[in-house]
Amino acid sequence: MHEKKILFLRLMIVYLLWTAAGVLGGSFLYLYFKNAGVGLVELLASFLFWMIAPLIVIELLNKKKIDLRILLILGVAAQAASYSLVALLEPSAPLLFLCSFLLGTTSFIFWVPFNTMFFELGDGRQAFFGSVYFSVNPVLSVVLPLFGALLSFLFGMPAIFLCAALFSVCLLLTASLAIKGREAGFALRKCLDELKGFKTMIFLEGIYGGGVTASIAVVSVYYFSSAPDLGMFLSVTTLFSVLASIVISKISDASRKRKMYIMVFGSALGIVTIAGSFAYGALAWSALVSARNFIAALFYPFTTAIIMDNKRHVGWSMVGREWLLNWGRVIGILIALAGAIFLPDAQKALLVFGLVMIAYPMMIELKKRHIRVE
Repeated sequence: MHEKKILFLRLMIVYLLWTAAGVLGGSFLYLYFKNAGVGLVELLASFLFWMIAPLIVIELLNKKKIDLRILLILGVAAQAASYSLVALLEPSAPLLFLCSFLLGTTSFIFWVPFNTMFFELGDGRQAFFGSVYFSVNPVLSVVLPLFGALLSFLFGMPAIFLCAALFSVCLLLTASLAIKGREAGFALRKCLDELKGFKTMIFLEGIYGGGVTASIAVVSVYYFSSAPDLGMFLSVTTLFSVLASIVISKISDASRKRKMYIMVFGSALGIVTIAGSFAYGALAWSALVSARNFIAALFYPFTTAIIMDNKRHVGWSMVGREWLLNWGRVIGILIALAGAIFLPDAQKALLVFGLVMIAYPMMIELKKRHIRVE
């Protein structure tokens, strides 16, 4: 038990540094390129490079023995390289595509090793672990956008990305010392078989997550076109989600009523996302994004918890989950792109993503022969 606590603390330090770099750099990435003249369609298209990258990595590593520690360190190095390039080179669409691809590789080479080690420690507390996992980003998202806005005011926007790169370098040293080597391997077919009953749900989660992430990130920089305005928006919209996530997950771990929570929060998330397609103006947009982020913080811990409850192999499940999520994200971003090109405005695509999320809880009933969700 003592060793598990030490490993948990080490992983949390790694996670905090990783998330700090990602939140600080990612919060202002699209505003920086938009203000440099990169267009709406190009901003959305950059997300495709992000989501395709891990699919390529998975294919390259399929059926090969890999050291999880080395893989995680390579992910940190890719993040450091990406933000360094943004800080040092002139902003352009090709640079955004390159950096998005580098950051996209980390979806596998950082997250799969980290998720495997982190959720193996759950042991009956999967939703609580999930709530801790999903709460770190919102907590830092309250503080770091304001810090980034201050950096931008004092030194210019490249300083934000240089600081994010420095966080990543510190993380590189921390991860090298804190995590022991551990060899693992995977066969993609077995990883997907491990997720029997969950594949459609994960794919829908990917469509929703990829499309909504891209849509909100890009639409927001048009409502808030300066670093201080965007920083305040990002801080305010994540302010109330953390405490609710931790409280509800503790209740769920005690009661195991995952199904009820997924039904309620999944449906609510879909409805508020649909409402976001009609939320015009900075104030209305802020209110809807705040509500969406709040409900999302309540919902997402259970998407991982229900997989772990079914006693699936953690490492294989995480590989298969990442593969399915990213294919779903690609579809979601293509929908967002189509919305930006063919619909009156990019927000209208949120209507589709809301319907996708409403379909997610319904899958539990359709898949109940293969999965157990109480």
